Parts: sequence; C-alpha cells; structure tokens
Amino acid sequence: MSSEAPKTAKEPFTPKYEIAAGLHKGRKLEKFVTKRIRPTRRTQKKSKRVKFVRDLVRELVGFMPYERRAMELMKVGRDKRAFKYVKARLGSHQRAKKKRDELQAAILAQRKAHK
Repeated sequence: MSSEAPKTAKEPFTPKYEIAAGLHKGRKLEKFVTKRIRPTRRTQKKSKRVKFVRDLVRELVGFMPYERRAMELMKVGRDKRAFKYVKARLGSHQRAKKKRDELQAAILAQRKAHK
C-alpha cells in the first residue's frame, strides 16, 4: 500500500506542457492586478466640489445650441426626435439617454420657476 494520504480537495488541472489546443491552452500567465483605480473608472462618483462647479458653470453659461434645440423639440412633444438628435451629437445611446433626462429635468425646473 502507498503511504500517501487521500486527497480531500480536488486540485485544478495543470498540464505538463503548454499545449496549443483544448480547454487549458496557451501560455500560463499571472492575472494582472491594478494598483489604483483610474479616474475613468470612477465616472459615476462626483465630488461635492465638482458638482458645485458644474452647476455654477451651467448657471452662468447656459445650454449649448444643440441642447437648446433638443429642449425645443421636447417642449413641442417630439421626444423621440430630440433623442435621435442628441444621440447623433453625442455618439452613443447611453450618453443620449443621460442627456435627455438632464434636459427634461431642466425643462421641469424652468416651468417650476416660471409659475
């Protein structure tokens, strides 16, 4: 009889050689671990200062021409056309949805302030 103890946990399969086919093909490398989170990865979180500055700039400068046109389209009731217009300007569906929501909120704020 052998003197080895029975294996309790199943070890992952490790091939003897680097093979070019199959489930575990290719050269074995260590997984890359990043040291820090880059600013592009934390776009959802805005600090209080950034929010303050953006609100101040929006108040002083106002809306860009394409934003004004999109707001006019929304006021008339052509939301889908406004969405397509903003999407063409910004380049992506997600950005267009975010911009549409932002502009609709601005329209509501204007109506609330006007009453």
